Amino acid sequence: MSVRVRFAPSPTGYLHIGTARTALFNWLFARREKGVFILRIEDTDLERSKKEYEDAIISDLEWLGIDWDEFYRQSERLWLYKEIADNLLSDGKAYECFCTKEELEKRRGQGYDRRCLNLSEAEKDTLRKERRPAMRLFVAKEGETRFYDYLHGEISFQNNLIDDFVILKSDGTPTYNFSVVVDDIYMNITHVIRGEDHISNTPKQIQIYRALNRDLPVFVHIPMILGQDKAKLSKRHGATSIGEYREMGYPSEAIVNFLALMGASYDDRQVLSREELVSLFSLDNLSKNPAIFDIKKLEFLSQEHIRMKDPKELACLIKDALERRSLGHWAEDELYFHRVVALLQSRMKTLRDFAVMADFFFTEEFARDVEVPPEERERIIAILPDLIDRLLKIEAWNSNELEEKIRGFITEKELDSRWFLQMLRILISGKKVTPGIFETIEVLGKEKTINRLKIWGGLV
Repeated sequence: MSVRVRFAPSPTGYLHIGTARTALFNWLFARREKGVFILRIEDTDLERSKKEYEDAIISDLEWLGIDWDEFYRQSERLWLYKEIADNLLSDGKAYECFCTKEELEKRRGQGYDRRCLNLSEAEKDTLRKERRPAMRLFVAKEGETRFYDYLHGEISFQNNLIDDFVILKSDGTPTYNFSVVVDDIYMNITHVIRGEDHISNTPKQIQIYRALNRDLPVFVHIPMILGQDKAKLSKRHGATSIGEYREMGYPSEAIVNFLALMGASYDDRQVLSREELVSLFSLDNLSKNPAIFDIKKLEFLSQEHIRMKDPKELACLIKDALERRSLGHWAEDELYFHRVVALLQSRMKTLRDFAVMADFFFTEEFARDVEVPPEERERIIAILPDLIDRLLKIEAWNSNELEEKIRGFITEKELDSRWFLQMLRILISGKKVTPGIFETIEVLGKEKTINRLKIWGGLV
């Protein structure tokens, strides 16, 4: 059996973390089994579906590296749902329902009473003059609907709790459960991998499979993602859409790695590429326990993937991020820009960190995170002329030469090494923390370093 799976988002909002994980698990399974991954846009909710959301979902999937083999929109398949519903009506497995929203609202909580099931043709003709009917599936009330879930085992629902539910609305659009089953049948879906919040939909969907005399796919309902407080992940836990994390500067490889670890195991490995995830993925490795969203783990994975990136590729990603913040001019000197990127690569947790960490390399208006107390200022200013004189004489401006000359200066002046090097860092960068001071000064360059020291010493 060739594996065929689908990811079927509704374009009524942006791509959520949990929804993206569902897409990823389907994609990993398809790629691992050399099967087919289908992207199906479920846009039959014409009022809430928006093109901007569809475009954003597609853009986010492409950014994550989740590609698809086939693409469909439900709004382009309305004829099919109508045809299948009409066939069910002709076979006596569905019937027309003329109840209005107001009438149904009055009977809410009592269950549908099948009052339209036995209407005469004359009564139907009279009602058709006033309103368009919806179509309901006839559900046998005896027994139970039972199915096997790959993660949860046997699950059953009593049929007497399942109403004759609507499959086609009065406006001709299909309901969610109906369109899903019709598409899964006609797209030959073998495995339905989705969130466990869909378990309650499954008995209704099975009723449709049975009415159409079709075999069931393999159902795999994966646990929800919870916040640290064990509540369902929501806005109050922080950003929840893929686009938000993309804007926050997390590389796509880190997001994919992070999503893949939430609810699955990979030989106890943590930092994994897309290719490694594909080779290790298995439905047997999925957990039936809820996954916990841990931002610290995402930060760790992000830092690791940034460290592993090719420096040139990383520079391109950072340049794009800077351009979105109108800081693209920082990258105009390509060689200098690449040297700064290489210097900071191991320290960044996100791509946006670069702008904070690297500002002093590109502008004199850099942020000063620490103020120098007056007594410290006087002490350092007193020795700056001699330090500047020593630096001016250095011809080979590299970290080894800089360290040798500056440490010699410290010894000669009988200075506290730790104090002096930290003060030097603050003077040239405005920060308490940078990469190694000698490597930082090397990349910053002779002219910028000496000019900043001169300004501090009042020598310009």
